[in-house]
Amino acid sequence: NMDMWGVQGVEAEAELLSAVTTFFSNVGVTSKDVGIKVNSRAVLAEITKAMGVPEDKFAATCVLVDKLDKVKIEDIQDDMEAIGLTSEVIEQLLETLAIRDFDELANKVGDDSAPMQELRRLFDLADAYGFRDWLLFLGP
Repeated sequence: NMDMWGVQGVEAEAELLSAVTTFFSNVGVTSKDVGIKVNSRAVLAEITKAMGVPEDKFAATCVLVDKLDKVKIEDIQDDMEAIGLTSEVIEQLLETLAIRDFDELANKVGDDSAPMQELRRLFDLADAYGFRDWLLFLGP
């Protein structure tokens, strides 16, 4: 897990990811051996806000969303409902989290979404720096 702070923009993240992938390459690890998972909390924040999830429930929602890599939805559905997410919102959220295509996600949040543009910029920089093949887009 990696978060950046103190530097505005995705350029710093791209620089760091470039350094990491360069290091891996120098020690013989390839993009076939390791994938770097990428998502965006900012895009997720826009999506959950549009679904009516209160801002004060966003952090708790993120904790539960992160658990979906390790457990089935049935294991945390009660927890999601306990923080106030309706069955309809949970279903919409799961559908959105399954999106692995930039254009489809942009249609969901809007092409003018600043977080979506930032996410696209990161992948454009990855192309320019030559490490795009290391990145695995996980959706929002």
